[in-house]
Amino acid sequence: MQKLALIGLGASGLFALKELAGADVEVHVFDVGPTYEKRYACPIDQGKLTVCPPKACSYCAPGQSAGSWNDFKVILSASPVIGGRLYDLVGEAELQKRLDMVRATILQHAPCEIPVVKPNAEDLEWIKKKATMASMTYHYQELLHCGSDNAPAINTSILNEIKSKGSNIVFHFDKKVVSVARRNEKFAVRSDRYRKPEEEVEDIFDLCIVSVGRGGAAWLTQQEFYKALDINPGQVDIGIRVETSAFFTEEVDRRFYEPKLYYRSRHSNDVVRNFCSNPKGFVTPENHRDYVLVNGHSKMYEKSENNNFAVLVSKTFTRPFKNPQMYSQTIAKIANMLAGGGPLVQRLGDLKAGRRTKSLTNNLIKPTLEAECGDISLAYPHRILESIVEYLDAFDKICPGVAGESTLLYAPECKSYPDSISVNKNMETNVPNLFIIGDSSSWTRGVGQAATSGILAGEGVRQKLKVGMPAASKLVPVS
Repeated sequence: MQKLALIGLGASGLFALKELAGADVEVHVFDVGPTYEKRYACPIDQGKLTVCPPKACSYCAPGQSAGSWNDFKVILSASPVIGGRLYDLVGEAELQKRLDMVRATILQHAPCEIPVVKPNAEDLEWIKKKATMASMTYHYQELLHCGSDNAPAINTSILNEIKSKGSNIVFHFDKKVVSVARRNEKFAVRSDRYRKPEEEVEDIFDLCIVSVGRGGAAWLTQQEFYKALDINPGQVDIGIRVETSAFFTEEVDRRFYEPKLYYRSRHSNDVVRNFCSNPKGFVTPENHRDYVLVNGHSKMYEKSENNNFAVLVSKTFTRPFKNPQMYSQTIAKIANMLAGGGPLVQRLGDLKAGRRTKSLTNNLIKPTLEAECGDISLAYPHRILESIVEYLDAFDKICPGVAGESTLLYAPECKSYPDSISVNKNMETNVPNLFIIGDSSSWTRGVGQAATSGILAGEGVRQKLKVGMPAASKLVPVS
């Protein structure tokens, strides 16, 4: 039997595994997170804390920071703009077919009824008029919001179904893949324990599926096979996490939950967009060890009085610069430096006035994350911040109050992607038998299309298995 390494068990990895359960291949799953039954421990849910800690808890640690564990919002529309670029890869019909499969799977395994958020004709007319008057562009979407509190049950139920059908699957939780290197037509995968490294081991595989998410973008570029890939310069999203009163956004929240609104900056001509809205949600840290980002999530049952969402400026670089990931990480590290190692928060009014925020004691908007007050402009390029302020001023025409002085801005919120990697319709790269899926492929930006890319890769592997390949060697320690 051939052997396959699946590296990462976020949304894309989980749905690839679902396709491979019971297939004629020995699948080894590597994930730095713990087993699923240990992924429930949010300290707020346990009553140990009232707000998220300055440094990330295990809830947002590597292996658990996937979108299918935090907030769990799934875009279900086959869009050429929203959620990724699979529309360009497989076409609208094929993309929608697999998004429907994702929808059916999630709803089947949900512990409660989860409605599909779908705007009606009146809502569409309303938002198009409002957006046009604000010089913004609205993009249609249907979505599921499962909530962070439902995520463990859904993921666990899907995995249990996979286990029941997949006697061919071997799990390696709490395992970090140190490197993946080609050995002739095979792949040498070196792994070690994540939290308590002991002795690296190496295993040889016939096929490899890489599903390391946005957090694994830098790791991916360091692998031996990366230079052999057919790639083009990628992009990074640099922005902030906005927290404001849910009263200001309740009209769009009620109609859309998360309207996708794009804006082109007058100052720089850059495209600015909102991302990951969390009505009555919570701002949370996202610890990447070398730096701490901010993110947001919301729950099905527990609610705050605020809404938080990201405002992101997309940047694509040209030669000679070729390390956009390092660029965004450097901005993140500078923001952390100013904040003493964690996230930074500033009132919008203070940013506009060019002054540092010193206290939030009497601020109208009460923060859901304890972050260090400061001045984001000391860390971010002027061009980025100018575009963000323009976006919020435009959004204020749709949701009056959003651009008020008391609105909070958290930094850093940076999304790093690998360079744009050329793949076929089954997510296979130009390196034979190497598949790269999910956000680490640069083809997806969210749970819906990430899961779809996993389905495509699983289908591709099944097709290749019909040809037949020689067996791989056994697990051996690395000297």
